[in-house]
Order: sequence, then C-alpha cells, then structure tokens
Amino acid sequence: MPPYQDEAELVAQATQFDRTAIAELYRRHVQQIYRYIYYWVGDESTAEDLTAEVFLRALESLKTYSYRGVPFVAWLYRIAQARVADYHRRRARRGEKLPLHEGLIGSEEDLVSLAEHRETYRDLYMALQQLTAEQRQVIVLKFVAGLKNEEVAYVLGKSEGAIKSLQHRALASLQRILGVEDE
Repeated sequence: MPPYQDEAELVAQATQFDRTAIAELYRRHVQQIYRYIYYWVGDESTAEDLTAEVFLRALESLKTYSYRGVPFVAWLYRIAQARVADYHRRRARRGEKLPLHEGLIGSEEDLVSLAEHRETYRDLYMALQQLTAEQRQVIVLKFVAGLKNEEVAYVLGKSEGAIKSLQHRALASLQRILGVEDE
C-alpha cells in the first residue's frame, strides 16, 4: 500500500476500518495525546491508561467520525479532554488530592539546573491553577500541545474569536500573577 497523500485520505481509509490506516493514525498521534494527558495527570501509568482509552474510544466511534475542516488530532484531543475530566472527577469523588507533577529532567550531574527547572515549573503550575479552567485549557492546548486557534476552538467547542479572547486574558493574567512586566 502506498504512503497516504494526506490525513484526510488516511482518515477516510481508517473509517472503513483499514488496519494499516488505523495503525498509521495511532503512530502519528499517540505521543501528542500521551504528552497532553501526562501534563494533566502527572503520572506515567495513568497517562498510558488514559491514552489507551482515548484511542479505544476513537476506534469505537470511528465509523461516525466526519471531517469538519480541522485535523483528526483535534478530535482526539477532544476525546482526551473528556477522559482527563472524567479521571479528575473520579479522583475528586474519592477525595484524592491532585499531585504537583515534578518529572525528572536533565542528568544527575546537573542538579542545579534540575532544581531551577522544578522551581520554575512549580511557579508556572501554581500560576496556571489561578486561571479559569477554560483559560488553562487554551494555554495547554496552544503552548504545550501546539494546536492552532482553529483546532483549539474545535476541541473546546468554542469560536475562534472566543479562543483568541481567552488566550489574551490568560496570558495577561499569567503576566500579572508571575509579576512579569510588559515591555
């Protein structure tokens, strides 16, 4: 089978349950979805489980998927957003606290850099917690996941104008919270 010319063709084949097309979609998007989920849950095992759930739900719903002018990955992010929200609701019902993720980076030899990174991450994490849930989602989808405004709008079910406004307010709030002067 020749390589797929574009994602629309790949998705069309996948909706016909072409195993090669489904495998290719998984290969193209699994790391993005995993990183997004990992950011929100802070635990590798949980992120792996939720990523598997996302792709299982996508596979179960593939026949009803229809292209709406945004990339297939935006649909996957929408499923991932719902899985993460469900996960946090379950944790909240059980009275569990959300962990402050501090994943290891760098090498053991660079402990100063690691400590500085953790402090910066903690400051940013705490600042993000002061934003509204929608503002946090926009920031993560735009700057962690790297989605375009149109894609973020699809994932969150809002207009592109609303996303631009949320992003502007979120960045202004982050500047104020972090004490960053606008130059």
